[in-house]
Amino acid sequence: MIYDIRFDEIHKLYFSLKPEYRSNAIWVMNDETALALRELKDSTNNYVWRGGSDTLLGKSVVISNHMPSAASGAKPIVFGDFKYYWVVERQPLSVRALHEKYSFADKIGYFCMETLDGCLIRSEAIKALQMA
Repeated sequence: MIYDIRFDEIHKLYFSLKPEYRSNAIWVMNDETALALRELKDSTNNYVWRGGSDTLLGKSVVISNHMPSAASGAKPIVFGDFKYYWVVERQPLSVRALHEKYSFADKIGYFCMETLDGCLIRSEAIKALQMA
């Protein structure tokens, strides 16, 4: 069940981020949350998030279906400057050829593996909308 998100909460999230991080900030949410925001109307029955633009309050919206939907206790929307989220390589990419497994079909299979990790370097650079 998706909970209602009010546009006031979006404004509060926007302004909760310090101005120095706001300049490069983006929104991240899933399709279901974006649709719920697209359906919001003001008191004169006009859509709050208008047009085909993929921006919200002048900032880009990135759709990631790895984000949770708006449910009790979830954090369905994040807003921030993601250059402060670093992804590091813990184990380099390794590739192995699998000759035996595919030899009957006269093919070669490949097995690749890499270990990555991520860390938010500045916690004030990214804010999340916490559902009650």
